[in-house]
Amino acid sequence: MKDHALIDRELPPQLPLRTTRIGRLGASQRTRTAGVAVLMLVVVLIGIGALSQILSGLSLTDIRAELIRIPTPRIALSAGLTIVSYVVLTGYDVMSLRIIGRRVAYRTAALASFTSYVFSHNFGFALITGGVARLRIYRRKGLTPGEVMQIMIMTGMTFWMGVLLLLGIGFVAIPDALAVGGWQASHSLQAGSGMMILIFLAGYVTILHRRAGQALQLFGWTLVLPAPRTAAVQFLLAALDLMLATAALFVLVPGLPITVFPAMLIGYLLAFLSGLLAHAPGGVGVFEAVMLLALPDVDRSALFAALLMFRLIYYLIPLAIGILLFAAHQLSGRRHPVNVASGN
Repeated sequence: MKDHALIDRELPPQLPLRTTRIGRLGASQRTRTAGVAVLMLVVVLIGIGALSQILSGLSLTDIRAELIRIPTPRIALSAGLTIVSYVVLTGYDVMSLRIIGRRVAYRTAALASFTSYVFSHNFGFALITGGVARLRIYRRKGLTPGEVMQIMIMTGMTFWMGVLLLLGIGFVAIPDALAVGGWQASHSLQAGSGMMILIFLAGYVTILHRRAGQALQLFGWTLVLPAPRTAAVQFLLAALDLMLATAALFVLVPGLPITVFPAMLIGYLLAFLSGLLAHAPGGVGVFEAVMLLALPDVDRSALFAALLMFRLIYYLIPLAIGILLFAAHQLSGRRHPVNVASGN
C-alpha cells in the first residue's frame, strides 16, 4: 500500500492528460487539413476527367493552332478589360469601408482587394486565403478582426448581388439561358426562377429601406446594413465587374458575334459558381468544363484555347503580381511601421 501511495504521489496526473489532449487536437487538425487536401485533389481530378471527356476528339495540335490564331490585339484588349475588372473590384472594399464607417486610403483598400481576390480566385477557400490578405493589410491601419470580417461579409454580399441580378435578368430575358450539356430547362421554369430571384432582391432592398444603417447580429458578428442607394452602387459594381470579366474571355474567341455575349455571360456565371462551390483551386477543370457545356454551339477548340489564354491573363499573371505586392507590403511593414491612427 505504501508503494502504491508513493507511486501516486510521484506521478503528476494532469501532465500526461494535458499532453495527450494537445496531441489529439494536433492530430485532429492534421487530419482535417489532410482531408481538405484530398477532397480538393479529388474535385480537381473529377473536373479534369470531365474536361478530357468533353474534349475527346481534339488534339493538342488543334488547340495549339487555335492559341496561335488569337490575334495579339485581342490579347491586349483582354488584358485591358482584366485591368479594368480588377479596378472595379477595388470598389467592393471602398464601399464596405464606407458602410462600416472607417476611413482608409484608397491605395490600401485597392491593395487589400486585389491581393485578396487574386489569392481566392487561384487558391479557392476565399474566407481563408482572401481573408488572410485582408487581415494582414487592414490590421496595419488599425482595423479590428471584427471590422475586417464585416468587410469580407459586405464584399461577399456585393458579389452575390451582382450574380443574382444578372442571373435573374438573364433567366427572364434569354430563352435558352439554362442549357448545359444538352439539357435545357423549360422556358416557364427558367423565367419563373428568374422572377423569384428578382423578387428576392426586391425584398432585400425593401428591408434595407426600412433598416438602413442599423446593426444586425449575424453569427456573433455585427453587420451594418447599407442604405438602398449604397446597395444600388453595390449592384452596379458587381454586375459591371462580372460583365468585364466575361468580356475579357469573349474577345479571345475570334469571329464570335456579339449576339453570343449574353449566353457567354450566363455560362461564365454558372461556371464560376461551380468552381467556387467545388472549392477547386481557381476552379481548374470545373470552370472550363462548365463553360464548354454551356456553349455547345461555339467551336470547342477555339473556346478551349480562349479559356487557356483567359486563365493566364485573368488568373495567373494577376496572381504573380499580387504575390509580389503582398510580399513587398509585408516587408515594408516590418521595416517601416505605420501609425495606425493615421489610416494612410
